[in-house]
Amino acid sequence: MNRGINTLSQEQKKILMESTWGIAQERDRQMLTFLLHTGLKINEFVSLNVRDVFTGRRVRKSAVIAGGKGKPSRKIPLTREAREAVAIILDFNRDQGLSLTPSAPLVISRQKNRKDGSYRITPRQVQRIVKTLREDASLGFKTTPQTLRHTFAREMLGHGGDLEALQKLLGHRSIKTTRVLYGKSI
Repeated sequence: MNRGINTLSQEQKKILMESTWGIAQERDRQMLTFLLHTGLKINEFVSLNVRDVFTGRRVRKSAVIAGGKGKPSRKIPLTREAREAVAIILDFNRDQGLSLTPSAPLVISRQKNRKDGSYRITPRQVQRIVKTLREDASLGFKTTPQTLRHTFAREMLGHGGDLEALQKLLGHRSIKTTRVLYGKSI
């Protein structure tokens, strides 16, 4: 594995998750859980709508991530933990008085977005949340949403996943990118 990539150990993940407290931060803990179990890019995460993960009756077993810049869409399996996180995030949204219409954002902000007037959380807000939780947890190195993505990849490979499957999940155009980042040959 590339030594320049920060990933979280099991102990660091536990400490980070335990640094959240209270009802307001429960949503933040579920965002971390979802990111750690899907490996999504931050822009993909904040772009998720309710329909992408919820049928109206139940949480889906996979999410379809729209491709961008000529990339095909890809299907991301949702683990039990990711599905539970979605259910809690949806409950949070309901408790905030927001509807769960198919086009509603999955993750909402506590304040209105100045650019479009929606309550969709922004990438910068997610970065700040991760930074705050890292500081609260006293983790000794920079932890970002990208760190969570790298942790997902490392764990997948550590549990016997192959590089080609990881490439597809992460949405890398080339297997070379995946190989350079995670250091295994195919």
